[in-house]
Amino acid sequence: MSNTPDTVLFFGHLHPLLVHLPIGLVVVVAFLELVARSTRFRNANANVGFILALTVPAAAAAAICGLLLSEAGGYQDKLLQWHKWSGLATALSCAVAGILYRLDLKKLYRMWLFPTMTLLVIAGHFGGSLTHGSDYFVRYAPGPLRRLLAGGSKPVVAPQTNRVEVAALPAFSGIVQPVLQQNCVSCHGPEKSKGGLRLDSLEAVVKGGKSGPVIVAGKSTESDLIKRIRLPLTDDDHMPPNGKPQPANDDLALLQWWIDSGAPTNANVGQLKPTPKIAQILAAKFGLPKPEEKSIDPKPLNEVLAQTANLMDDQNVAITPLSPKEPWLQCNASVAGTNFGDKELSKLAAIGPNLRWLDLGGTAITDAGLAQLSSMPNLTRLHLERTRISDGALSKIAPLRQLEYLNLYGTEITDAGLDELQAIPKLKQLYLWQTKVTPAAGKAFAEAHTDQDQLQRWQEEIQQLTAKIRDAHIAVDLGTMTPPVASTNATPVNAQCPVSGKPIDPTKTVFYEGKLIAFCCDDCKAEFQKDPKPYLAKLDSKPSEAVSK
Repeated sequence: MSNTPDTVLFFGHLHPLLVHLPIGLVVVVAFLELVARSTRFRNANANVGFILALTVPAAAAAAICGLLLSEAGGYQDKLLQWHKWSGLATALSCAVAGILYRLDLKKLYRMWLFPTMTLLVIAGHFGGSLTHGSDYFVRYAPGPLRRLLAGGSKPVVAPQTNRVEVAALPAFSGIVQPVLQQNCVSCHGPEKSKGGLRLDSLEAVVKGGKSGPVIVAGKSTESDLIKRIRLPLTDDDHMPPNGKPQPANDDLALLQWWIDSGAPTNANVGQLKPTPKIAQILAAKFGLPKPEEKSIDPKPLNEVLAQTANLMDDQNVAITPLSPKEPWLQCNASVAGTNFGDKELSKLAAIGPNLRWLDLGGTAITDAGLAQLSSMPNLTRLHLERTRISDGALSKIAPLRQLEYLNLYGTEITDAGLDELQAIPKLKQLYLWQTKVTPAAGKAFAEAHTDQDQLQRWQEEIQQLTAKIRDAHIAVDLGTMTPPVASTNATPVNAQCPVSGKPIDPTKTVFYEGKLIAFCCDDCKAEFQKDPKPYLAKLDSKPSEAVSK
């Protein structure tokens, strides 16, 4: 953090605001003088004296504020010096042009505009390089022009490649660095490093800035880099600053994935085993085709009902439709217990495309037998609790792209087996009671399958809706009809309801003109509140003895 006084920084931060005024004025003066060379527009430069009178002090003010801003630090020294001196030279050149015009040395004044414009372009180039990076001007220029002006420099972009090559890409240089280059390096690079932080190399990212490290390996939510990006745009600590392009949600997800994977220095993409969400982002970023999903349409319900009857008799299982209007079936094989095994499961392949729910809990099914699940691609619910399956079975479950519920209670599944389930995109419920999966692995699996970005967007929407609901309420003040807080223990003045004449309920009361009035029911209470006058004469002068007890 700079030790520069706040007053200096305040005026220094006016530099970006002020600097554009003299730039525009100098360009206008040069343009008017050029146009005035034409006979048709020879009077176009009639008011350049007034414009110059504005240009000279504006250029001086911009230069002074720029000098104050340079005291904040965080800029590459050599580039800063070039910008500082070229900017001061431009301001001085504007003053010389104004003096020459004032002395009526018009020919010399017009000649002086050429070096002034040249200095303006040079100072502007260095200023843009300080703010946006040294390749800002030529970053997206055509190839020949870029090579001419910047020796072939070009932005870091994701290369075009195929799925196998993506898996072999270095995770940092191939995936993370392009994201940082696009969103962060203009303020945290070699030319400008706010807070002493550079993000243009792996070593710099790991090192951090003056405030310490910005990433915590394995914990993106505790990493300052991610926390600052996730702050509201209006927060002063949000990065990138409000007004600059913000990283896309997919780019932020890639940064978090790399950090949560331990922020490795030399691992490739494939070694980090991307989650389904990250794999989808990478496929979109590199233009890869989406993986083909095998789908087998179910048969009409009336065609499979005859088969289900035979299977139920033969296998001693329960097979029923999920709905009379849809072709989907549910099969409960757990009723057969250990009499149902791999051989029996293979016979269900005949109705496999129609199966939506399958309960194999407590059966004699094995890892090898679950290969039959390939004939049941439409399963959304699968019970395997209390079976003898192990991690080897999960590779047979992974291709079930529609699976939402999986019960593995009481099996030999371990942490290693969970990796096979990462590819199931719609999995929402996973039961792992009394397995060999550790709590840490279970938590990591759940976090990997949770779209934190979507949750945050929903939370923001909830907050906005809550504010709208709060603003939509209307406050109604009934004045003396509302009982004072301090008087809630007072005794009603009446024993009979003034509306119905029935005995009162002491809990149905209203304060009116300083008196606590009781009613027999809520309806009478509401009637009284509409118009008390007709009922005032019916009130007792003293509270009932029974009521007071």
